[in-house]
Amino acid sequence: MALLSVSDLTVELQTSRGMAPAVRGVTFDLEKGGTLGVVGESGCGKSVTALAIMGLLPDGARTTGRIELDGADLLALDEEARCRIRGNRIAMIFQEPMTSLNPVHRIGRQIAEPLRLHRGLRGANARDEVLRLLERVGLPDPARRIDAYPHQMSGGQRQRVMIAMALSCAPDILLADEPTTALDVTIQGQILDLINELVDDTGMGLILISHDLGVIGETTENVAVMYGGTVVEHGATDRLFANFAHPYSQGLFAAIPQVGAARTGPLRTIPGTVPELADLPSACSFADRCARATEICWRQAPRMERIGPDQRTACHHHGETAA
Repeated sequence: MALLSVSDLTVELQTSRGMAPAVRGVTFDLEKGGTLGVVGESGCGKSVTALAIMGLLPDGARTTGRIELDGADLLALDEEARCRIRGNRIAMIFQEPMTSLNPVHRIGRQIAEPLRLHRGLRGANARDEVLRLLERVGLPDPARRIDAYPHQMSGGQRQRVMIAMALSCAPDILLADEPTTALDVTIQGQILDLINELVDDTGMGLILISHDLGVIGETTENVAVMYGGTVVEHGATDRLFANFAHPYSQGLFAAIPQVGAARTGPLRTIPGTVPELADLPSACSFADRCARATEICWRQAPRMERIGPDQRTACHHHGETAA
């Protein structure tokens, strides 16, 4: 049995035009110690999926489907039960640490909060554990930094604080939502190396959310490509990177600048934009941006089909695109 199993997850959010689907029928599994990359453009439903797993969706959101942790459906739990899991068995590194950390509390106090809530540590015991965590994530001079405020630290240092907080209760699953956003390339590499090292050392499962296929390719064993609130392609990372079958996945991969390639024209892009939530079509959500779209793409949503031992895709013309 998978550690985490998401089945037919659908999330509707309140918008100015009424309730609209942000996530539609998302399904995937995460094994203990496994790593899954979730990739796609902004607005494709990646972060909403993570927030649904954490139980942090905005008020008024409607959720159906199942999110099972060791066989127990998290969506069936009340808020008190979810609080015992959140930050304890499932932890999350948010996209922007400056807005995720409380600006009026010292970082030591913020890291100690889950230690107090879930592990019952207080006083000197909690402070010692916070120092150990800060050392573990490579924060320089932790004995001095423990009493600093978030604004007194660099972006990379704040991200290390967020990772320390996420690791404080030794979670079974770590959700990392664009953990290198707004960091320079050198710091990005350090943060990703740190996350990989921690996953290897602790054996926790990792769900890494990114719009960067290069980051996903270097970090995760499996990939789920999302578009229009649904997974359009899923499988082993090496398999997908060798042969993307969905036209959206192919477009993302083609848009990556190739080091050493001759510049014979502008960078390739995917025409059009991700549709608004209220405008998502009931058929193929990628049809209006796809050069291979035919009548069936506008009439009927494609089903996820297995096209190899470690690859599934949702495209009416996957045989053509794979070729």
